[in-house]
Amino acid sequence: MSTLTEYAQVGRTYSQQLGAIAKEGFVQREVEYFRANISKISTGDGLIDDYRLYTFAMKAFGLESQTYAKGLMRKVFDEGVVNDRAIANRLQDGAFREIAEAFGFAETGNLNMLIHKNVDAVVEKYLKLELEERIGESNQGVRLAIYFERKIAEVDNWYEIIGDAALYETVRTMMGLPQEFVSTNIDRQVEYFENRIPLEDLKDPKKLDKWMQRFTAMWDVVQGPQSGIDLAANGIAPIQPLGSAPAIVSIDPSLLADLSKYRL
Repeated sequence: MSTLTEYAQVGRTYSQQLGAIAKEGFVQREVEYFRANISKISTGDGLIDDYRLYTFAMKAFGLESQTYAKGLMRKVFDEGVVNDRAIANRLQDGAFREIAEAFGFAETGNLNMLIHKNVDAVVEKYLKLELEERIGESNQGVRLAIYFERKIAEVDNWYEIIGDAALYETVRTMMGLPQEFVSTNIDRQVEYFENRIPLEDLKDPKKLDKWMQRFTAMWDVVQGPQSGIDLAANGIAPIQPLGSAPAIVSIDPSLLADLSKYRL
């Protein structure tokens, strides 16, 4: 099955799949534990010290790979987001700011997690991440498309997209950019994207759907000829394939020194 076809199929059954995951034993137990105990936590240390709550939260915000970085996360929670120099605001990955803002330990103590809709929002994020991981086991291209659809509404500028490896891979694939592009100046990359894909278009559901169709078709082209995708048949002009180089993340040099102290 092509990525384009599988993506469309997931779109039709997304709600049902999400509901099915929520009823699974392990997932249900973790959700119930989070709901029952998160209101008791009033500090970042308290969250980190409860392994089940901490891993649940980190997964919900797409930071599962950073679970080991407890020193960094303490700083993220303790500094909050009000100060522009807070570490969550200086990290290129917006997920750190999102998690700091959602729990709000620095600003409100435990107030945020006493509000049911805030707890519901974290649970929903967790379930969606779980579903996306499973989709990725079948087709990583579909996972990227679903992730892009979910995250793009929260993005304010192209620097944020370039700073998110998954979002960046998606737009580079959509545009069929060659490997050399990833090593160019960040400002020039932003200018390139701004001139070709207005950010407003990616927030318009109809236009976003067209871009996702382009991405899923291009994904199969990038992965190899075995996909059998006919770009012309899908209304997509062939362009130069994407290189495999990793995404560039631009970080304040002074922040790198800080980070070295908090990776535990």
